[in-house]
Amino acid sequence: MKNHSKAHCFVKELKEQFDKYDISYSMVNNAAKYLSKIENDSIIIIFNDESVSTDENLKKLLYLAKNKKATIYPIAMDKETRKPLEIIADKQSYDVWEQLRCRDLSDDYLPLAARCFARKVIANIMPTMYSESGLIFISHRRLDGEEITAQLCDTLSVQFKACETFRDVTSVKVGEEAQSEIDKAMSESDAFIFIHTPESADSKWIQKELRYAILRNIPVLWVQIENADIHKLKFVPSEKPHLSYSLDEFKDIKRLTEITDEIMERTFDLIMTKSNVVFDCHNALEEMFEDKIKCIDSEKMIFNIDVKRKGYRYPQRDINQYVQLFGRTPTLSDKENLKKYLNRMNDHYDSSVILTDKVFTKEESDKIIIETYEDFMFHWGNYLQKPVSNRNSEIIISGAFSDGEEIYKQTLTDALVIFAKSILKSGYILTFGSHPTFQELFFEISKLIYPENCKEHLKMYISKWFEDKYLYSKEYYNESTTFNETEKNNSLSKSLTTMRKHMIQRKEVSALICMGGKIKKNKADEGIREEIALAIENGIPVFVVGSVGGCSSIVASEYKANGWQGLNDAPLVMNNEFAESLDYVMLSKQLLDYLNEKQ
Repeated sequence: MKNHSKAHCFVKELKEQFDKYDISYSMVNNAAKYLSKIENDSIIIIFNDESVSTDENLKKLLYLAKNKKATIYPIAMDKETRKPLEIIADKQSYDVWEQLRCRDLSDDYLPLAARCFARKVIANIMPTMYSESGLIFISHRRLDGEEITAQLCDTLSVQFKACETFRDVTSVKVGEEAQSEIDKAMSESDAFIFIHTPESADSKWIQKELRYAILRNIPVLWVQIENADIHKLKFVPSEKPHLSYSLDEFKDIKRLTEITDEIMERTFDLIMTKSNVVFDCHNALEEMFEDKIKCIDSEKMIFNIDVKRKGYRYPQRDINQYVQLFGRTPTLSDKENLKKYLNRMNDHYDSSVILTDKVFTKEESDKIIIETYEDFMFHWGNYLQKPVSNRNSEIIISGAFSDGEEIYKQTLTDALVIFAKSILKSGYILTFGSHPTFQELFFEISKLIYPENCKEHLKMYISKWFEDKYLYSKEYYNESTTFNETEKNNSLSKSLTTMRKHMIQRKEVSALICMGGKIKKNKADEGIREEIALAIENGIPVFVVGSVGGCSSIVASEYKANGWQGLNDAPLVMNNEFAESLDYVMLSKQLLDYLNEKQ
């Protein structure tokens, strides 16, 4: 095939991912050998390439696979090879070029595209990742969104029969307490569709629902109606809406059918992208527990942790704990199934924990604990290692959306939330430059972790260049954070430089984390580059998250090519992982471990 080197890079990463998660696979060079081995649970991955269209044995293999309803994934490495072989022409190709384009990434990030595809394949055989019957919560304002939401739900019930939806008008029964039922549905939902009509921003309930979904990492599909004003929203899941429609489009039955398909396709993409946290958690657990963790059931993602107790004079048995990893929202039946599974094992254990990123605080129900990945790692880390006091030390997060597609911009939001939680829970002060989207998330995270003294754990810097925009918000800022204003200069760029110097070049700053950002024609106009230079000038270690796309991905590639010289004194492997990994739980732990060792 034309792009053999690119395909080789892609396959190399696929094999590494399959090996890591104990997935059996075969590299097929002679299709005839496998004609008798195809079953209905087989998965076939084939690169689109016209040069193999004359291979009769390959045609027989694909024909047999189709008849047995095996899963077939065609791979398109570039725009020219998007069309699969004729026998599987009805199959949608995994478009590698498009995967990189929509993330605003270059071919340097081919392994990332391969990892994303590998996770789709693995999710096919791991039921804790995705459920076709998962609950979708639809948030809308009755005042101007009730009619189109009803039309959407009616069409969903026809086109996606297995899918369960929740909207308060029809899902809350007469006599029930509406708000408690809404809260319960939000906590059980796998995805959240926000119907953004012009009147919805004025509803405190809509803002509450958005806040809930974003902080609990529930995938949010943002559907804008009639160009509703995005600037009136306090919380947004990405920079811009994922989809935008007019009211008239919902009146056309054919168009409504298309809209429903578009919404569900995007929702599925969001769910699967978010479910990748399962792999992040698995990586972090293996790194933390090493030989003390073993896989019990790879399909159900159940693991056993066996650790010697410490801190007691007399002999005692080891800590024996079972954990199950979920990429989707766990249900009541999931809890029951885990309990039954462990009962059949007849093993004495201390606790069983379902790990998910879809809750904010620990929940306990009938001997099954549900907890977030970050909290689980944090408390085990404190048990295994002596906690380090980080009082008055600060970590700066510099984040901004890139120009990638909206569906992937939630990756940046996820990374910001994970890093923010880890930094605050570890005792560091989280410092940041004012950003109308992210500052509200940081305020809310700090309030949830430190409800009594949240402002002591946050520092926000803002230039007086923007004073006319935030003048009436000063009191609110002072209640939420340690609020620092910097002087206004004779231009925006000079004012921002002054703000960045005041924020970064201080002895209290322990590290700078950079992620995202717009790519500019003139590199000198890219804020991330100036912030990195200011940090290096002051001897502050810098870590660049490349996988979120945008300017930080370019900066990471440049520093990687130069051996990461001058950025920090962390190991090369750690910098490489910051550049390429989607595992933000593990990255935040590595950063904190690195800083604690330096103290």
